[in-house]
Amino acid sequence: KQDVAVWAHHGAFCCGKDFDLAFGLMHTVEKAAEILVKVMSISPVKKNTITPDQLRELNEPFGIQINESFLYEKKDGSIGQLPDRE
Repeated sequence: KQDVAVWAHHGAFCCGKDFDLAFGLMHTVEKAAEILVKVMSISPVKKNTITPDQLRELNEPFGIQINESFLYEKKDGSIGQLPDRE
């Protein structure tokens, strides 16, 4: 038996013998997720990133013009980090 279930892209479910316990579990899950997002945001390796070409393809049917400066790529091919200043 588990007291907490977390579904990717859907949310979480918590149960406990009373509201305070269930709320405390949910609060713990929320804080753990916040810490994970912060840690992942400072990692030089980004997961599940969309390449500039994929973003262009996604916007094409909607006629959206993307500011190309937002789609910068570093010389090593990594995406989503500030370009090196030379």
